[in-house]
Amino acid sequence: MAFHAVRPHRGLRTASLLLTLVAHGYLPAPAAAQPAEITVPSCVSGSPGMTLPVTTEQAMLDPKDRVRFQQAAEARYPLYQRGGMAPAEVLLLRRGGRWVYVSLWRQGHRGTCFAALFAAERFDFTPGWLQKYRPAAIGRDD
Repeated sequence: MAFHAVRPHRGLRTASLLLTLVAHGYLPAPAAAQPAEITVPSCVSGSPGMTLPVTTEQAMLDPKDRVRFQQAAEARYPLYQRGGMAPAEVLLLRRGGRWVYVSLWRQGHRGTCFAALFAAERFDFTPGWLQKYRPAAIGRDD
């Protein structure tokens, strides 16, 4: 399971996503220097990981919303349904100026990987979830 600390940035506390992923065993605990970016590996062998600055606005969906998202994604994208796996977690995050959902799968001893990204504007519940979760930066000065 790859976790890359890139250009440590002093004063940033690795919060929210990073702490959640570490606490649930999805990522190993970072080294003493706190990263300016985190990389979540792809579930597809040979595909590049997803690197996110710690300033990425994000929120982890609760279990009820995760199930609702999964059902909506499967209904909209039959190919995704064929995978037959439910994500361990689903993130709502801003990437490239747009909101996306990221499905995270658990790969046993290898940890967590991202399986798919979905354009959030395609789902009618997104505006309500943006208000509900109020996505915030992964790491921030507190």
